[in-house]
Amino acid sequence: MGMFMKIACILLGILPSFSSALPAGRNAIPPELLAGRTCQEHILKDAQMTAKDWPSAAKGRGEFNAVVIVSYKLDGSGKAIDPKVVYSTPKKIFDRTTVNLLGRIQFASSAVEESCYYLHTYSVRRRR
Repeated sequence: MGMFMKIACILLGILPSFSSALPAGRNAIPPELLAGRTCQEHILKDAQMTAKDWPSAAKGRGEFNAVVIVSYKLDGSGKAIDPKVVYSTPKKIFDRTTVNLLGRIQFASSAVEESCYYLHTYSVRRRR
């Protein structure tokens, strides 16, 4: 798990197994996604987000939090395959960014998994 992900998990109270439901209410993360496997044990090198990754639709939006969950498979190639966004709030703003980040993660070449989930959070707060 990358440093950003670790910090986000600690600050938001999300455990790597997704056992804590965020956000609440009508945008609540479906329980079946919270119970999903992260397959983090297979990560050799996590992706680092850069300024170029930040979507233009998110610039100038003020304060907000976003969550994106992508399902994927590992076929032993060292890369995530068949990525599909299964949850995002706000809708579609960070979907492509999250899929791109997942594509840059290096997994163990021996890892074969049929059902993994990648959760990424984004947060913007105004500086005072």
